[in-house]
Amino acid sequence: MKKHKKTKPLIVSCAIFLVIGYLIYAGLRDTMIYYLSVSEVLASTTEVGNEPIRVGGVVSPSSVKWDPKDLKLSFTLEEKDSSLAVDYQGVVPDSFKPGIEVVLEGIYIGDGQFKATTIMPKCASKYE
Repeated sequence: MKKHKKTKPLIVSCAIFLVIGYLIYAGLRDTMIYYLSVSEVLASTTEVGNEPIRVGGVVSPSSVKWDPKDLKLSFTLEEKDSSLAVDYQGVVPDSFKPGIEVVLEGIYIGDGQFKATTIMPKCASKYE
Protein backbone atom coordinates (compact mmCIF):
# COMPACT_ATOMS: atom_id res chain seq x y z
CA MET A 1 0.00 0.00 0.00
CA LYS A 2 2.88 2.40 0.74
CA LYS A 3 4.27 1.84 -2.74
CA HIS A 4 0.98 3.04 -4.28
CA LYS A 5 1.06 6.26 -2.21
CA LYS A 6 4.56 7.11 -3.53
CA THR A 7 3.86 6.46 -7.21
CA LYS A 8 0.73 8.60 -7.50
CA PRO A 9 2.46 11.92 -6.63
CA LEU A 10 5.33 10.95 -8.93
CA ILE A 11 2.96 10.36 -11.87
CA VAL A 12 1.10 13.62 -11.20
CA SER A 13 4.39 15.54 -10.97
CA CYS A 14 5.60 14.06 -14.26
CA ALA A 15 2.32 14.94 -15.97
CA ILE A 16 2.48 18.54 -14.72
CA PHE A 17 6.13 18.80 -15.82
CA LEU A 18 5.28 17.52 -19.32
CA VAL A 19 2.36 19.95 -19.71
CA ILE A 20 4.47 22.92 -18.62
CA GLY A 21 7.30 21.83 -20.93
CA TYR A 22 4.93 21.56 -23.88
CA LEU A 23 3.43 25.01 -23.20
CA ILE A 24 6.90 26.57 -23.10
CA TYR A 25 7.89 24.81 -26.33
CA ALA A 26 4.67 25.83 -28.11
CA GLY A 27 5.10 29.46 -27.04
CA LEU A 28 8.73 29.65 -28.15
CA ARG A 29 8.21 27.79 -31.41
CA ASP A 30 6.07 30.59 -32.85
CA THR A 31 8.46 33.37 -31.82
CA MET A 32 11.77 31.78 -32.82
CA ILE A 33 13.57 33.44 -35.73
CA TYR A 34 16.78 32.09 -37.18
CA TYR A 35 19.91 34.29 -37.41
CA LEU A 36 22.00 33.77 -40.53
CA SER A 37 24.89 35.44 -42.32
CA VAL A 38 24.48 36.74 -45.87
CA SER A 39 26.35 33.78 -47.34
CA GLU A 40 24.21 31.32 -45.36
CA VAL A 41 21.01 32.93 -46.67
CA LEU A 42 22.24 32.75 -50.27
CA ALA A 43 23.40 29.14 -49.84
CA SER A 44 20.25 27.81 -48.16
CA THR A 45 17.48 29.28 -50.29
CA THR A 46 15.38 26.11 -50.19
CA GLU A 47 15.54 25.86 -46.40
CA VAL A 48 14.74 29.53 -45.73
CA GLY A 49 11.54 29.71 -47.80
CA ASN A 50 9.02 32.31 -46.65
CA GLU A 51 9.93 32.00 -42.99
CA PRO A 52 11.01 35.15 -41.13
CA ILE A 53 14.75 35.18 -40.50
CA ARG A 54 17.44 37.52 -39.19
CA VAL A 55 20.42 38.37 -41.35
CA GLY A 56 23.57 40.13 -40.22
CA GLY A 57 26.10 42.03 -42.29
CA VAL A 58 27.58 45.41 -43.19
CA VAL A 59 25.71 48.10 -45.13
CA SER A 60 27.58 48.82 -48.37
CA PRO A 61 28.46 52.54 -48.25
CA SER A 62 27.78 53.25 -51.93
CA SER A 63 24.48 51.37 -52.13
CA VAL A 64 22.14 53.30 -49.80
CA LYS A 65 19.13 54.88 -51.51
CA TRP A 66 16.56 56.65 -49.29
CA ASP A 67 13.21 58.08 -50.41
CA PRO A 68 11.95 60.20 -47.48
CA LYS A 69 8.63 60.88 -49.21
CA ASP A 70 7.59 57.21 -49.31
CA LEU A 71 9.87 56.06 -46.43
CA LYS A 72 11.54 53.55 -48.74
CA LEU A 73 15.11 52.44 -48.16
CA SER A 74 17.18 50.15 -50.33
CA PHE A 75 20.78 49.10 -49.85
CA THR A 76 23.15 46.19 -50.21
CA LEU A 77 24.10 44.07 -47.21
CA GLU A 78 27.60 42.62 -47.47
CA GLU A 79 29.54 39.90 -45.73
CA LYS A 80 32.97 38.95 -47.10
CA ASP A 81 32.34 38.07 -50.78
CA SER A 82 28.54 37.79 -50.54
CA SER A 83 25.94 40.49 -50.94
CA LEU A 84 22.17 40.75 -50.56
CA ALA A 85 19.91 43.47 -51.98
CA VAL A 86 17.62 44.80 -49.23
CA ASP A 87 14.32 46.67 -49.50
CA TYR A 88 12.73 48.27 -46.45
CA GLN A 89 9.79 50.58 -45.94
CA GLY A 90 9.29 52.44 -42.68
CA VAL A 91 11.06 54.60 -40.16
CA VAL A 92 14.82 54.16 -40.26
CA PRO A 93 16.67 54.07 -36.91
CA ASP A 94 18.79 57.16 -36.17
CA SER A 95 21.94 55.09 -35.82
CA PHE A 96 21.59 53.56 -39.32
CA LYS A 97 24.48 54.72 -41.50
CA PRO A 98 26.38 53.37 -44.49
CA GLY A 99 29.28 51.13 -43.49
CA ILE A 100 27.87 49.93 -40.14
CA GLU A 101 26.90 46.44 -39.06
CA VAL A 102 23.17 45.74 -38.95
CA VAL A 103 20.87 42.86 -38.18
CA LEU A 104 17.79 42.70 -40.37
CA GLU A 105 14.59 40.83 -39.73
CA GLY A 106 12.41 39.89 -42.67
CA ILE A 107 11.89 37.41 -45.49
CA TYR A 108 14.29 36.22 -48.16
CA ILE A 109 12.39 36.53 -51.44
CA GLY A 110 14.99 34.78 -53.58
CA ASP A 111 17.43 35.83 -56.32
CA GLY A 112 19.51 37.78 -53.80
CA GLN A 113 16.54 39.94 -52.65
CA PHE A 114 15.60 40.44 -48.99
CA LYS A 115 12.44 42.22 -47.78
CA ALA A 116 13.29 43.68 -44.37
CA THR A 117 10.62 44.40 -41.76
CA THR A 118 13.02 45.52 -39.01
CA ILE A 119 16.46 47.15 -39.05
CA MET A 120 18.60 46.82 -35.92
CA PRO A 121 21.93 48.67 -36.18
CA LYS A 122 24.71 47.24 -34.05
CA CYS A 123 26.06 49.93 -31.79
CA ALA A 124 29.81 50.17 -31.39
CA SER A 125 30.81 49.92 -27.77
CA LYS A 126 32.44 52.96 -26.18
CA TYR A 127 34.55 50.66 -24.06
CA GLU A 128 36.23 48.52 -26.77
